Amino acid sequence: MEQHLSGTETDSQFSLFENRAPGSSRTPIHEHAHDDETFFMIEGAMTALVDGERFTLRPGESIFLPRRIPHQLLNETAEPARYLLLCTPSGFEGFLAAGGSVLPPGTEPRPVSREDIERMRSAAPDFGITILQDWPLDTTQSAIGPE
Repeated sequence: MEQHLSGTETDSQFSLFENRAPGSSRTPIHEHAHDDETFFMIEGAMTALVDGERFTLRPGESIFLPRRIPHQLLNETAEPARYLLLCTPSGFEGFLAAGGSVLPPGTEPRPVSREDIERMRSAAPDFGITILQDWPLDTTQSAIGPE
């Protein structure tokens, strides 16, 4: 992720990032204890699963993901997608520094490796992020159906 603004620059009010999601990619199902996320699509299309409900986001559209609500982002197309991520309050940059990667402006992301995934899983609890193995049973059956 490319960081545009950090908590240091915003008096800890928010952090702003830009991310590129390759085609056929997804985040793990997860929830945040300490921060809310707002996504704004710039290019491509993404699917946001929020507490089991499906939302399709296209350029110019946004979605608010409140803390403590399970969610997942998916690029279900073959084309890359690009979006802005606003985290309120700031702090997500700490997770990226410990478990992910903050890219210099204009840098293309590289494919995620097994080592990257393990580093993210290890760092997540320190930043109030819970990675779930599956959707809670009471939210998925009607919204996304069986796998």
